[in-house]
Amino acid sequence: MALVAVSRLAAYTAQEAVDKFVSHSSLRYASLGVQVIDLDSAKTIASFRPEQANITASTMKTVVSSAALGLLGPHFRFETPVFLDGEIRDNCLYGNIIVKGTGDPTLGSVFLPCQANIVDEIIAALRARGISRIEGGIICDDSYYGFPYFDEDWDVGDLAYDYGAAVHALNFHDNLVTVSYTLDSRGRVARSSFSPSVPGLKVISRCRSSRRNAITPYLDYSVPALVITGETSGKTFSNTYANPTPAPMLADSLERALRAGGFQLFAASETSAESNSEQTLLVLHKSPELTEIITSLLDRSDNMFAHALLRAIGARDYEVRNLDCAPADLDVVGVAAVKRWLELQGINTEPLFMRDGSGLARANKASVNFFGDMLTMMAHRRFDGVRLCDLMPTASGRAGKTLKANPLSDQIVLKSGSMRHVQCFVGYYPAAEPRYCFAVLVNNFTCSQASIREQIGVFLCNLFEGR
Repeated sequence: MALVAVSRLAAYTAQEAVDKFVSHSSLRYASLGVQVIDLDSAKTIASFRPEQANITASTMKTVVSSAALGLLGPHFRFETPVFLDGEIRDNCLYGNIIVKGTGDPTLGSVFLPCQANIVDEIIAALRARGISRIEGGIICDDSYYGFPYFDEDWDVGDLAYDYGAAVHALNFHDNLVTVSYTLDSRGRVARSSFSPSVPGLKVISRCRSSRRNAITPYLDYSVPALVITGETSGKTFSNTYANPTPAPMLADSLERALRAGGFQLFAASETSAESNSEQTLLVLHKSPELTEIITSLLDRSDNMFAHALLRAIGARDYEVRNLDCAPADLDVVGVAAVKRWLELQGINTEPLFMRDGSGLARANKASVNFFGDMLTMMAHRRFDGVRLCDLMPTASGRAGKTLKANPLSDQIVLKSGSMRHVQCFVGYYPAAEPRYCFAVLVNNFTCSQASIREQIGVFLCNLFEGR
């Protein structure tokens, strides 16, 4: 039966594959677009509603990744300086350790375990200077980016979840924290704990007493707190949430590591302070190269990493790295810089409605014609030998069971994007030396998310089988 199915898949022309896909009953009321381009000729070989702008979800990450390769360069690294603010006498630092955040999303990331650990670097540098005692504070300076740390177009309901982690000037541990808490039968917080520890963060319950347990989390940056609403009969919960205050987490982690390493500390950690003395550079921590960051964020669809790239592009465009803080409208600056770069590459950005770097905002929209033009341009561009397609994950397991079981799954590279009533894919075939690029943006389908992914997977099989 499998051989018969493969034979039938191979019978479709590109336009026939598109027509079969868009005629499915679940797409009767949908807003959708499909575009398939032959990269050698740069001509469209199949399409459906190519000019219609639809919600992009995480396929927007290919846009910010492309612009970052062009504007920042594939070898770009975020830099986080660590200073000594004080004087050293008799193996003692009389002053503060200051960690100055400049937007690196990778500090302490569990997803990039091979990178240099900033805490270990600080400890090694202190020992190299003969310091074993510190009479001062640990200051983690998060002031380079101002509030709000999230994009203003993000839904407030997303901000507490792990995928809604905001981008701070000083990010740490992926800006995530595992919170365990127990609610009593009246909905009050009986106990709570955080891993890693986050000094100052609270759990506040606004829950009603009920026979069932149905809770919804929100973040309150002003307290700061994880606010739990809904109904509870009294239960213990544990989940990973966005951390609204990564700077205190880093300060606490560094202090704990110093004490465990035998250092004597005689002051409490702080997260902000003014300095009047001369500062000496202790460590200049560097992130992994941009290509490694992009590979990770496209594979895992990391919203925080992607939006951090947009802010880095905005910072570069305004050359604000010599200032004390970035412009308040840095996200807008970044979007404008991305569009200008695309236009310089000959891409029409009128069908691109970009609000953030991740695609988390539902206001992000684009046409498949835009994606087709951008992907075509990027297929012919190498950035010090690196292409966008080299950094994209394969289709295996991302677009339904039919494609996963087909050898094509390892020959197609793509970026998926999904949110409620939205499923999108953009990518290339074949992976090593692409001959085609494609974009599929589907909004408002009437079937399940799994079903629309399966339908798109079958479409990609129909499209590329035998090509």
